[in-house]
Amino acid sequence: MALTITAGVLPEHHHDAARLYWQAFGQKLGKVMGPERRALGFFEATLNPAAIISAVEDGQLIGIAAYKLGDSGFSQSGAGDIFRHYGVGTIWRLPLLAMLERSAPDDTLQMDGICVDTTGRGKGVGTALLNAIVETARAKGLAKVTLDVIDSNPRARVLYERFGFEKTATETLGPLRHIFGFSSADKMVLTLAKPLS
Repeated sequence: MALTITAGVLPEHHHDAARLYWQAFGQKLGKVMGPERRALGFFEATLNPAAIISAVEDGQLIGIAAYKLGDSGFSQSGAGDIFRHYGVGTIWRLPLLAMLERSAPDDTLQMDGICVDTTGRGKGVGTALLNAIVETARAKGLAKVTLDVIDSNPRARVLYERFGFEKTATETLGPLRHIFGFSSADKMVLTLAKPLS
């Protein structure tokens, strides 16, 4: 069966979407959002289907792309959700998670991650999802797509550069690199061509 790219994520795929997100970002979020069992429960309970694009093959979710418009991204969560899933004693997680938050300007779609299952790699799934992200931004009349790529993910950087994304800034973590597992992240921007009138 052919690969299908669709907006949203079906209810029966919510667990798999949470698993894919953790598979992609667990190394970065593990010390703050772990253990895995709690993280999967948290992301499944708080995921925001309106900000997710799904890649489905043979009825299986094999990839997702998430994006933010304003403050709404893959996970629609607040402090109450953190306490509900991790307990009140984990208030220390909040400032660390806040450091990773990105909000998009009004004319910009902020990518919130592309995650492809190991069974989908090498099949063009990541490229198809990135195409869908760019087309979503165009359909919404936005001028730019932005993303952050960490220094330990050179494969993703190659994909983004091939699409025309350009680095505009670098943010270093300093001592926090020991918590998040990476040293720096580059902000990359794709400026969308204005349609001919």
